[in-house]
Amino acid sequence: MLLIFPLIYLVSFLLAIWGIYKKIGEAAFIYVIIGLPIYNTSFSILYIYRLKDWIPFLQSLKELLILSTLAMLIWNFRKKFIFHTIDYWILAFLVYTSLYTLLPIGHFSIFQKLLALKGLSFFTIIYFTGRFIDTDKIYISQIFYWVGVVAILAACFQMYEVITDTHFQTYSGYAVYNEEFYGEASSGHYGLSWTFERDNGVKRFASFFSNPLDLANSTLVTTAMILAMYTDKKNALRINKFGWVVAISALFAVIFAISRASLAAYAIIIYCYSIITKRKEIQYIIYSIIVAAILYLFYLMKDKTLFDYIISTIQLSDSSSLGHLLEWIEGTQTILANPLGIGLGESGKVSSVLQENIGGENQFIIVGVQTGIISLFFYITIYILVIRYCWKWYPLLSGKAKTLALCLFLIKIAFIFPLFTSNFDSNSYIIYLTWLLTGILISMIQKEDPVKI
Repeated sequence: MLLIFPLIYLVSFLLAIWGIYKKIGEAAFIYVIIGLPIYNTSFSILYIYRLKDWIPFLQSLKELLILSTLAMLIWNFRKKFIFHTIDYWILAFLVYTSLYTLLPIGHFSIFQKLLALKGLSFFTIIYFTGRFIDTDKIYISQIFYWVGVVAILAACFQMYEVITDTHFQTYSGYAVYNEEFYGEASSGHYGLSWTFERDNGVKRFASFFSNPLDLANSTLVTTAMILAMYTDKKNALRINKFGWVVAISALFAVIFAISRASLAAYAIIIYCYSIITKRKEIQYIIYSIIVAAILYLFYLMKDKTLFDYIISTIQLSDSSSLGHLLEWIEGTQTILANPLGIGLGESGKVSSVLQENIGGENQFIIVGVQTGIISLFFYITIYILVIRYCWKWYPLLSGKAKTLALCLFLIKIAFIFPLFTSNFDSNSYIIYLTWLLTGILISMIQKEDPVKI
């Protein structure tokens, strides 16, 4: 029965490849939205079924899909490509970080450096894939619908975990797979890893996602899409039954994934939405979020008073917050001592596998530790520019471009908290999804006014 997950993963890839061949605009999204949420779950199941020899090949499908899509799009591109300001910044980041594969900096091999470069800079390739997609052939509402369906399924799956008080990863082979491929020995009270629980032993549920943090971050994307899709041209929010089911599913998922950063980001999405749309009616939604947050805190309490929990969070005295703080200090000190970086792979996924990680609890620090303050400046500038263009163009656009601008504005704002508290770019689902959409939006903006870009 568990083999249905790797089967769905493989079928989503094949459908995407078929769609790309047929020149279907949103074909790549089939795999990104259906296959990537169950990425690690599929491989852990293959491992326990003794099919681990297939895993390295299947892991490479996500990069293969993007490169194939980009190659096909460029081959069939019949227009003059006009570079946008963001294009130059993204190219600069890619070129600059790529140089570190050749420079004699760091102690990793060329192969390990290339793996680290992929984790650090592959989002640039994803972005340009989105840039070459024909915006006339893309249906944003269809993409948003798929995301909503996945959110509902994830919440239903998580609800079963909550009712049975059992992590699905207990049966999927999560622990043995992670130890074999990523060198992460099982830990915590439940034989998985500490990310599946809070300090007081309260379980954090991940549904069929890689871990609770990945699920929590995905709910930010879902929520932003719901708000954007159901906002009309007069900035009124008109959510239908399907939209409400998706919104409630996302809220349920983020509550029981128990991520403080994601819950804070969730509230910020609602607040920023009220600012950009200039609507006061959403106060009711804000009140709902506040009530949910209070219930969330009471759920966490159990053997701990609410006062103690809040104080420990503010003082960063619990083990999770303290761990983040120590990683930040170590990473910041490394950047200050080595402003040009200490080499690819010295922070992030490659080094964590070898138990040599430096500053791996903050995406900005991960960039700075590896390739220095110049690349970090590029990275932050790209992020700010995307937010700026979404904010600037939202009132000027119409139709699907306007919807996408609002969606990405909310997503990028919401991601600020998770960027500070995790190796954020390792979350394939949201990175592939959001950077493809970012490339598409820039093309839409450019099409709207190719001079004022």
